[in-house]
Amino acid sequence: MRDIIIVIGLVVLIPMILKRPYIGALAWTWIAILNPHQEAFGFSSQLRPNLLIVLVTLLSFAVSSERKMWPGGKTALVFVLFIIWTTVTSLLSPDPETAMEFWFDFVIKMAIHVIIILMIINSRHRLISLLWCFALSLGYHAVKISLVTVKSGFVIGRYTGFGPANTMIDDRNHFAVAVLMLAPLLFFLWKYASNRLMRNAALLGMICCFIAVIGSFSRGGMLTMIAMMGVLWLRTNNKLVSGTVMAAGALLLVTFAPESFKDRIESAVEQFRENESRFDDDKQLDESFCLRLAAWQLGWEMTLDRPIHGSGLRSIQNPEVATEYLQESACNGSEDYKVRAAHNIYVEVLSDSGFVGLGMFLFILVGSILHCSVIIRRTRSKPQLQWAHDLAKMLQVSLIGYAIGSTLLSFSYYDGYYLMVAMIIITGRLVSEELDGVEPRRIVNGRGAGRRDRRPGAQNPNQDVAAGPLKPA
Repeated sequence: MRDIIIVIGLVVLIPMILKRPYIGALAWTWIAILNPHQEAFGFSSQLRPNLLIVLVTLLSFAVSSERKMWPGGKTALVFVLFIIWTTVTSLLSPDPETAMEFWFDFVIKMAIHVIIILMIINSRHRLISLLWCFALSLGYHAVKISLVTVKSGFVIGRYTGFGPANTMIDDRNHFAVAVLMLAPLLFFLWKYASNRLMRNAALLGMICCFIAVIGSFSRGGMLTMIAMMGVLWLRTNNKLVSGTVMAAGALLLVTFAPESFKDRIESAVEQFRENESRFDDDKQLDESFCLRLAAWQLGWEMTLDRPIHGSGLRSIQNPEVATEYLQESACNGSEDYKVRAAHNIYVEVLSDSGFVGLGMFLFILVGSILHCSVIIRRTRSKPQLQWAHDLAKMLQVSLIGYAIGSTLLSFSYYDGYYLMVAMIIITGRLVSEELDGVEPRRIVNGRGAGRRDRRPGAQNPNQDVAAGPLKPA
C-alpha cells in the first residue's frame, strides 16, 4: 500500500513541477530529507524517486519563463566557491575515485539543490512553504523515533538506524543534532501557523524532537540541547517564564531518563575533570571519546602534509589515504583504533580541503550566524517584518547548535544545514527588498508570475495572495 501511495504521489507531482519549478524545489527537499521510498518495503524501495524529481525539476527550471535571479551576498558566493574547491581537492586526492564517489553521491546533489532554491525561492510565501516542507519531512522521523523510544522504555539508543538508511542522519548522533536543529524552526512555525491544526503539529514535533534525542542516548546530542536551550533563553523576551519552563523540562529529564543514559552523560562530564592531558592517562578516559581525540590528531597530521588543498573528500576515513598516519601509541593500542570518521566537522573539512577549504566553511557558518544578527537588528520594531525577525532568531539558534553539536560528528556536508543557510540568505534578501528598495526578484503582474500574482491587488512580490498576512498566533 505504501508503495502505491508513493508512486501515485510522484506521478501527481510531475505536472505540478513542470508548471511551477518552485514546487520541484519543495519536492526535492521532501525527497532529500524524508526519503519516502525507504519507508516502503515493496517495489518502490528499489526506485530512485530522487533522480526522477531532480530531472523533472531541472527541466522545469530550464524551460520556465519565470524570472530566475541570484540573491547575491558574500555567503552565497563563498558557498559556490566552497563546492568548486571540494571538487578540485577531490580530483587532487591520493584516491580520487573514492573522493569523487562521495562528491557525486552527496556533495554535488546537495549543492545543485541549494543553488536552485536560492534562485527560485524568491518570496515570503515560498520561503515559508520551504520551511514547512523541511520541517514536516525531518519531523516525520523525529515523531517516529520518539514513539519507538517511549514504547521501548527509552532503550532504543542501544540500537542503530535512526534516520533513513545511507543518509547523513542514519547514525544516532547525527540524527540527534539534526532534530535539535529542527526544534527552533518548529517553534517559529508554531508561533506563526495560520490554524490550530498546524500549530498543534508544530508543537507535537518540538516535543518529539526532545524525546528522540533522549532515546538516541547521544551525549553530544544532550550537550547540544543544553547549549541551544541557553541560547534560546538569551533570545527570549520573558526570561523568567522561559527559564522556568526549561528548568521544569530539565527536572523531568533527570527524573524520567533511564540510568544507562545518565551514566553515559556522567562519563562524558568526567572526561573534563582532573585530566590535564587527554593522552597521558588514556585508561581513565571513555574509549569512544579517546578514539575521537586520536582521530582529530590523525586529521591534523594529514593536513600538515597537504595544508593547502587537503587529501580530498572523506580522506580521513579512507584506509588507502589515512593508514600511514596511524600512531601505535594512541589510546594505549586499543583494538578499535583504526582509520575511522573524523568525528569533528572542522577536522573533517581541514583534512578534506586544507586550510583554504576550512576558511570557506567557517566563512559560511560564522557568516550565516552573523547575517542572522544583522537581520534581527534591522527588523526590530518593524511590524511588517516581525516574521523575518523571529525566523532569523530561530535559524541562528539552529546554526549555533550545529556549530557546537557537530564538534563530535562527521557532519560537514549535511544538506539540512545548507538548506538553513539558504533560508538565511533568502530572508536577508527579502528584508533588503522591503527596507532598502532593492529590486524584487519576484515579478508580479507580468511575465514570469503565476496567475495568482497577476490578479489585481497582488502588488507585493514577497507575498502571494493566497498566503495571507503572516502574523503570530
